[in-house]
Amino acid sequence: MKLLDDALKYCKDVIDDAEITTDEVKQQCKKFLYDYEIKQHEDNFEFFLCAKKLKIINNLLKIINYATGFVAGKSVYDGIVGFQALILVAIFGWRYKNDKNKFRYRDVVLFIPRKNAKTFLIALIFILLMLTEQNFSEFYSVCIDRDLAKEVRKAMAQIITASPALEKHFFVSESEIGIIKCTLTHSFYYPRTSKANKNNSIRPAAVCADEVGAFTSNDNIQAMRKGQLSVKNPLMFKTTTAYAESDSIMLEELEYDRAVLEGTVTNERIFILLYYALREEVWDDMAIYKANPLRVEENYEEIKSDREIAKIKISEQEELLTKNFNIFLDTNELDKYLDIRYWKKCKVDNINFEGKEVIVGVDLSVTTDLTAVSIMYREDNKIYCKSHGFLPEDSLAERRENIDYRNYAELGYCDIHKGMTVSYTKVEEYIRSIEETYNCKIISIVTDPMNAKEMMERLSEDFDVIMLKQTYTNLSPATKEFRKLVYDGNVFYEKNELLDWNMKNAITTKGKADDEMLQKENKNKQRIDMVAVLIFGMTQLIVEEEKYSAVDALDKMDW
Repeated sequence: MKLLDDALKYCKDVIDDAEITTDEVKQQCKKFLYDYEIKQHEDNFEFFLCAKKLKIINNLLKIINYATGFVAGKSVYDGIVGFQALILVAIFGWRYKNDKNKFRYRDVVLFIPRKNAKTFLIALIFILLMLTEQNFSEFYSVCIDRDLAKEVRKAMAQIITASPALEKHFFVSESEIGIIKCTLTHSFYYPRTSKANKNNSIRPAAVCADEVGAFTSNDNIQAMRKGQLSVKNPLMFKTTTAYAESDSIMLEELEYDRAVLEGTVTNERIFILLYYALREEVWDDMAIYKANPLRVEENYEEIKSDREIAKIKISEQEELLTKNFNIFLDTNELDKYLDIRYWKKCKVDNINFEGKEVIVGVDLSVTTDLTAVSIMYREDNKIYCKSHGFLPEDSLAERRENIDYRNYAELGYCDIHKGMTVSYTKVEEYIRSIEETYNCKIISIVTDPMNAKEMMERLSEDFDVIMLKQTYTNLSPATKEFRKLVYDGNVFYEKNELLDWNMKNAITTKGKADDEMLQKENKNKQRIDMVAVLIFGMTQLIVEEEKYSAVDALDKMDW
């Protein structure tokens, strides 16, 4: 039987690493095969895979056609792929030994990125249930809002219309959120929203909580579940992509699902497939295949293209991470300048500046902010840099940030000057010593014109000093390019834990045309000055063609 053969092959490919996927999918596939090959033959195991029931589904797939996409008009029987076959076999094949009409699985969880035919699969399952389950059964999808509620219904209507052998047995309301009825079984499907107290007093045979990642309350799902108490074959589907939602109920669901798959919790009546990538994997191509099991190469190329844009345009990252890689984010998490895990991958013990032409960035403060100086150069499209901090000793007791500056000074990450203000004389001495200390050549010094005008005038007698006003126009290209180079692994910085803390604090504020500038997340307790000077230096390391091709060209595109 093709459907079962496809499911078994998918499981074996996953276990043998012929199929790139997650650990959780491997765990589910191992359990499926173990139950099929061994457990179902044991007397004390109450479930079996019913070939007769599964054959009905197998044959129905022959008369159902795809309505859209690359496979429009093709038979579902010919086009079904491994993970889809596995879900269909799990739902319709596994039964109770003492009652072959009763499903083994009560709950089905499908956590999967966009463009993997999730909505099509749920629509297909509902159509099959309407054709094969008890007469007068009720089927519902429940979504967070009306627009999402339309999607499963729209997919069902399209499949029915594209399948002549089905169409004569279904009534599809003309309303885009109206009822769909099966005239053979007198069953119906209706989409609902998850508004409070709207899902009581109904008797669902099957419910799909669609895009449950957007839900922050479980109330209406539980109302639906309680309505299934007197149903012979109650099914609850939880399907979703990830969201930037700190309070999503799906986060707790995923913890439970993983506990079941690991064997910490026993639940023989839940079937789970979790497809996603880890944050640290996102910029590697392997993660695209791991998270997205529908093997459509055109989709992969589009994701790769979107990912390149997101390296520069941070406003694109939330959609990319949640919808293409299925990574849950905290609400507003992506205001962060960059992912600190990628930054720390760029750390090295020492940067060799000998013989290099360097840019020096300077950000001068008086008391509470850090004064910072950076040294950096670009070679073979790679950035090599270090940052150093300065602060006054008498301000330490009053500082609100919880940082052991004295320890960092002992480690060489910063200098602490006596008194209540930073000693600009000592900062100037540090800058003037760079060429001799590192045997390099200072090409220019880039600084904000706000403080220490006299010091900069003195430095300008011996060096090219560039006064850089902090505006979106001046800083946005360098801010974006530096982040992209970090994600590409083309930045190397000299180990400095104080710099790491500054980087962790940095968020960006948005201007017109998706421009960005650095900003502190908490102005009273955090510092970002040691990052700011890296961006100052970066402004001089962007050659003109890079500045406009990588950033301006993107900004001019019609989004």
